[in-house]
Amino acid sequence: MAEAPLKEGKRLIFTQYADTARYLFENLNPGGKREDIEVIYSGDKSKARVVGRFAPKANPEYRFQAGESELMTVVATDVLAEGLNLQDCDKTLNYDLHWNPVRLIQRFGRIDRIGSEHNVVCGFNFLPETGIERNLRLHEKLHNRIQEIHDTIGEDSAILDPTERLNEEAMYAIYEKKAGQLGMFEDEEEAVLDLNEAEEILRQLRRENLSEYDRIANLRDGIRTGKPSSQKGLYVFCQAGRYQQLFLLDEQSEIVSRDIPRVLGAIKCGPDLSGAALPAGYNSVVMRVMRQFSEEAKHRQAEREHTLSLTHGQRYVLRKLRVLFGVTTDEDAKAQINILEKAFRGPITTAVNREPNPLRRNSVTGEDLLKNLARLYHQHDMRDWMDRPGLRFGDQPIPKIVCSEALL
Repeated sequence: MAEAPLKEGKRLIFTQYADTARYLFENLNPGGKREDIEVIYSGDKSKARVVGRFAPKANPEYRFQAGESELMTVVATDVLAEGLNLQDCDKTLNYDLHWNPVRLIQRFGRIDRIGSEHNVVCGFNFLPETGIERNLRLHEKLHNRIQEIHDTIGEDSAILDPTERLNEEAMYAIYEKKAGQLGMFEDEEEAVLDLNEAEEILRQLRRENLSEYDRIANLRDGIRTGKPSSQKGLYVFCQAGRYQQLFLLDEQSEIVSRDIPRVLGAIKCGPDLSGAALPAGYNSVVMRVMRQFSEEAKHRQAEREHTLSLTHGQRYVLRKLRVLFGVTTDEDAKAQINILEKAFRGPITTAVNREPNPLRRNSVTGEDLLKNLARLYHQHDMRDWMDRPGLRFGDQPIPKIVCSEALL
């Protein structure tokens, strides 16, 4: 392959295989003389470095190192196909076609994103000559290959991720050079909005309309609205301290997802869309989600505090008590072990904290361990500790509803 002159603008060239990526790079940049062309495939080099050099405007957090230059052309496998902001670029080229057309759409989505400064972005596919179909019967072979996969894993198998499932019509549309039809197949997939793109929407709003950005940033908690949507149900955003959860519910008010890209995709809309009236019973559903979140937050906080607060001596005591409980058949002894485990799992005073360490160092177990712990329990009146405010953990973060929306 002779080196061809490259036009203005940036180019992102995708191929499925690392060997092909290396081949393209070596022919586009013989001897590696050009510093503005790079290649990347899984495990090859730093993804963040390549992305930062190729799209510095879309990734302003990247800092160029001494001697580094901006990249104009990148050859990549699908290691760059998802979840990255590459909208400095205005051209993608698919050197070979992935068997899943949705993957091709994802590749194009790296440059066709919020924040692009290009009026036109282009995607190019390298297609085989359809004229040889008559001799090679590629259409028939493709159909047979799809059927082989179905026969192997079953028509209704859920082994493949939804984004990886075969779509025969879309596959044929690409092969027959009907690339314009790809949009209708993309609509069949569930809408998702990755965090990178969501953050870019906010960055763009802050740059272009600071007053609106500030208004949104200072909205009170608990706001609610409704919006027309093909996906019926509602969404709720809950927070307790630093713990946050997004909940997406279906028409039956059952939680169907907490996946952030899926929830963001369901609630995404334009700035001109007006809010709709809330349906009957909306508040009761939201409060049910809130109660569930509150229990989860409480359990999460308790686990976190217990994990952080337990000393090595406490961990030793609790571990040995669990072993002893498993081999004990006497019900009274099991009840005593349960009481001691509860006492030593909670916060303990400095005086008691010193006691388990000698037990751990001397590897005291079994009945001897039980006797020593029982002595400490009665000697320090540990039964009453959970009612003493001074020994409780810090205040629990208060759960709240940040916002919610009915999908109508």
